[in-house]
Amino acid sequence: MKRLCPVCFTELPENANYCLICGKCMRENVEQIVQYIGCSPVTTVVGINDCAIHVKDQNATSTNHNT
Repeated sequence: MKRLCPVCFTELPENANYCLICGKCMRENVEQIVQYIGCSPVTTVVGINDCAIHVKDQNATSTNHNT
């Protein structure tokens, strides 16, 4: 399955965190927790959403041929 940048539609490597062309971050924090340890806040990211566009590779799965 291909991954595309939602801003510039560049094809991305499978585990890319940023677009190589425009720099858009492909990971978006969905949920985070802020706790205080002493007087200092500590932020923990609980969930991350992949912002990339996922496109199914037609060549790998297509079996329907029109003649």
